[in-house]
Amino acid sequence: MKVLMIEPGKAPYEAELDGSLESMQKAVGGGIEGYYPYAEPVAIVCNDEGKINGLPLNRAIYNQDGEMIEIMAGTFFIAGLGEESFADLPDYFMEQFKEQFKYPEKFFRLAGEIVAVKQPLPPEEKQQPVPVMEEPGRDDIRLDDTTDLAFDLDEFFRQNSGVYADLYPNSHAEKERMADELLSGDTGKIRMRLAAFEQEEHMEGETAPLLERISSYEKEYGISAYSIYQLDLSDNADNLRFMPLDWLERKGLSVDRDNYQMVYARQQEPGETLEDIYRRFNIDHPEDFRGHSLSASDVVVLHEKGTDTAYYVDSIGFQELPDFFGTGTPEARRDVSVREQLDSARKQAAQAEPKVPDKKARGPERS
Repeated sequence: MKVLMIEPGKAPYEAELDGSLESMQKAVGGGIEGYYPYAEPVAIVCNDEGKINGLPLNRAIYNQDGEMIEIMAGTFFIAGLGEESFADLPDYFMEQFKEQFKYPEKFFRLAGEIVAVKQPLPPEEKQQPVPVMEEPGRDDIRLDDTTDLAFDLDEFFRQNSGVYADLYPNSHAEKERMADELLSGDTGKIRMRLAAFEQEEHMEGETAPLLERISSYEKEYGISAYSIYQLDLSDNADNLRFMPLDWLERKGLSVDRDNYQMVYARQQEPGETLEDIYRRFNIDHPEDFRGHSLSASDVVVLHEKGTDTAYYVDSIGFQELPDFFGTGTPEARRDVSVREQLDSARKQAAQAEPKVPDKKARGPERS
């Protein structure tokens, strides 16, 4: 009998059972029971005393409205339904449920409820069952930090944007959604939301305290992310677009953060380099990426465990930009537009050119 096995902490995999009661009991580690939460003719076969015996929590089960209705404990498998008993799981259901249960999950208590957080697939040799519930201690502290940050983010959006409040009337649900993103390490989504908010609500600089808290959160819990900045569509940026860094330096121009807008942010994969990022955003764009292919004049900012480092995408390779986010307080920095920089560069060039003597002061021209 061909089934889909789903173990805690592992990706689903196909298995063959002989169809006997003994083989099914061995697969789930004890007595079996069938669970039928889906409209499809399939059964979840699990250990009938999994929760009583404290088996590791495995995967959440959701209804058609996306509400969690059950958490499976211990190993379980999905089988097809025959006329009188379990049967082979058809190939099309095999692929459907492989995708549905692809990622292992961890479970946390948040705001009095249990939430499931999808985890990256570990290497095959390192796949281990996850604990029943996170042990108290550091994880409890992280839950508190996460809850506080998610609460403040939602309150900030809700107080400063009527559109946000209209789109997301359920404050509790939004706080949980952002807490879920923080717990899974996907701080890039929240960075994108803050960047979009600044642009749409014309509140440049107002999100800085929250971005600092996100950086501190990343540092505290070992999270790395990156952001992609591209020149905005203003006239000020036209002369800089797609230009190599040495051209700017020859013109006496700087790479000014005020001329850029964040167009994308995401979690940085382990071992992912700047070159990997360049290839990804030229060859295999994420579906939700709306910028142009990574090119000269773009800036990639690595948010590595609390430290932000900006890199200019040059004609060849990358150049670090130590001053991309400015130095000192905003009041201490002179805000010079690109147009002003170009005008200044032209004046300097004109002053450097040798002056042509007045024709009246010269002698007769040679014929």
